[in-house]
Amino acid sequence: MPTYRLTATIWKKPEGHVVRCSELGVASAGGFLSVALVHLKEVTEPYLENMMSTAELIPIKRFLQVSS
Repeated sequence: MPTYRLTATIWKKPEGHVVRCSELGVASAGGFLSVALVHLKEVTEPYLENMMSTAELIPIKRFLQVSS
């Protein structure tokens, strides 16, 4: 499986964290940030595998990343 560099947007909620992969539109949650990120990885990998197997994977544009 190819390697992808994807973005995770994180929200802190009273009950834990919500994380969303901006490029794919998949999301997950967990009581701790580390757990939420593991859950996101667990839903992202099968999503990408399914998209690749059905030839529906749309190429992800490369973005210029600037740090200050």
